[in-house]
Amino acid sequence: MSSHKIFTEKRKTIEYPARKCTTMAELRDEIDQLDRVIVELLSVRQGCMEQAAEIKQDRNLVRDEERVEDVVAKVLAHADKVGAHPELVEMLYRDMIEWCINYEMTVFDSARDCD
Repeated sequence: MSSHKIFTEKRKTIEYPARKCTTMAELRDEIDQLDRVIVELLSVRQGCMEQAAEIKQDRNLVRDEERVEDVVAKVLAHADKVGAHPELVEMLYRDMIEWCINYEMTVFDSARDCD
């Protein structure tokens, strides 16, 4: 069985109800809806980074390589479970985590500059 068919099979366990589209217009609408959900979830995750910057008492705690690897391992395991391509997930997460670390440092510094 090809890898994309394995991914498709695993995707059936996801709670998000993916539609079977018959036209490109329908498919594009579906992708646009998914993008809106993804952006909303990214906004929630960004809020978590803001909270982390408030909670952490030391700027040296912002970058935690052990936590980075823990997150990547968890999302790769979940990717396998739901049929997402592991290379895509790892690349996106590593880039997102790096952005989040930089953002958290900016928020951390900004919060302390105002004190």
